[in-house]
Amino acid sequence: MRVNPFMVLAAAAADWRRLSGLLDPGTRRTLSERLSRLRAGVDAPDPAAVLAAAQTLLDALPADESARLRQHGDTGRFTHQPPSELYEGYAAADLCMLVLDGNPMVGPVLGPVRERLLSEPSTPWSENADQRLIALSGTDGRRRLPLFQFEAGAMPWRIVLEVNSVLRAATDPWGAADWWLSRTTWWDGTPAALLGRDRDAELLGAARELAGPEGEE
Repeated sequence: MRVNPFMVLAAAAADWRRLSGLLDPGTRRTLSERLSRLRAGVDAPDPAAVLAAAQTLLDALPADESARLRQHGDTGRFTHQPPSELYEGYAAADLCMLVLDGNPMVGPVLGPVRERLLSEPSTPWSENADQRLIALSGTDGRRRLPLFQFEAGAMPWRIVLEVNSVLRAATDPWGAADWWLSRTTWWDGTPAALLGRDRDAELLGAARELAGPEGEE
């Protein structure tokens, strides 16, 4: 492959919402397998895995789409290492998150939000964790639970579980985490800072106001 496969994958990530609809289920499974190999060697990428993932896309997409990715992939020389340059702010790692995790927090706009939220103290996710807790994942794909959700040890705040349900954290964990950890017009500080201060009714009311009539009661 004469093009830089990292740039091919980055360009695909930038347009993944549209391109994903052009791939059949079998191709998506193959791509997932090859991106998993790429992620496994994130510190020292396996050249074969990088090339295989890019080739999967180029072979499966319609000719015009494949040609477009090849053109974008012609930027930067392939040296078996992820290039420092990005394609419109997207990297090959972004495609891994989109395909393997269904993580939408990629690219130049949402990527920094992802990193800001992941910089908060957290603990590894486990299968025994309450499904109402917010679970976030980064470039490594590992899920983690922001620590603000816990009153003591592994015991979550009851109000956090209630608010997370209202905010539909199971389907939009990033939106729920951003609400908890960002300053709002409701208070001088973050909602998370009000936990344990007898402000549960206010927190629940604010969450319901944000969620609207579709929010869970």
